[in-house]
Amino acid sequence: MSSIVTLLNQEINNISSDFEVCGVVNHRGKVYPLNSDTKVLSTVFELICRPIVVSVAKQLGYEVVEPLVQNYYPDFSLVKSVVTDEVQQASPEFTLADSRFEKPKIAVDIKTTYRNSRNKFNYTLGGYASFIRPSSERKNIVFPFSDYQKHYIIGFVYSRGKKSNRDSPFVYPVDELDNVPVPIENIEFFVQEKWRIAGDRAGSGNTTNIGSITGTIDDFREGKGPFRSEKEFLTYWRGYERTAEQRAAAYSNLAEFRRFQQRRRI
Repeated sequence: MSSIVTLLNQEINNISSDFEVCGVVNHRGKVYPLNSDTKVLSTVFELICRPIVVSVAKQLGYEVVEPLVQNYYPDFSLVKSVVTDEVQQASPEFTLADSRFEKPKIAVDIKTTYRNSRNKFNYTLGGYASFIRPSSERKNIVFPFSDYQKHYIIGFVYSRGKKSNRDSPFVYPVDELDNVPVPIENIEFFVQEKWRIAGDRAGSGNTTNIGSITGTIDDFREGKGPFRSEKEFLTYWRGYERTAEQRAAAYSNLAEFRRFQQRRRI
């Protein structure tokens, strides 16, 4: 599957000048400037990546399926149609019929964040108490988790640009596009398998999200996560408990997990 990483890197790099998005324009030619809010910019980068993912998918013989429900994983599923007349109907619980597409599938998710003062950053990589666990592998995911063979992250990182001063207009005419401030700068990206950049601590405070490593862009590009394999990553996070009290009886970091696994083998 390394070809998908190569193709995504090549095509995203070719349109890197498109990253300097400054605002949202309506049909009347009014431009509403963006700020450096990560939630807004995540949507922007997802839109920029969309034609690239579709193009790469076609080159590799895949179609692209996007979520029909908000906040479902992943942003893009690369799939191949089943060559058969026997197609199971979709159900209310599962909006896409199981047998419409072959196994395995490929997941591509977009992540966006900003650098800290030390030029490092991190992400959250989805929940550890939902679809990665076999008992709930259909929860908040487009296809059952076991359908996916690979999980890739296209990650963007940026530095926050200069803030607009209080006299800056909130709306610009489209013919003054050059005057609209760009809220971010020094934008870089990477493409990497999820397990290779995952950390061993939860992200986002008290939520049940997998945290990534904290590192530089090179750390993410090289996949310098602590896990030895995707199997170890999945076993670790499938058993990771929700509370500190529960983790105290099992493990709360990778070193403890490996000792825990060793004791279970004895």
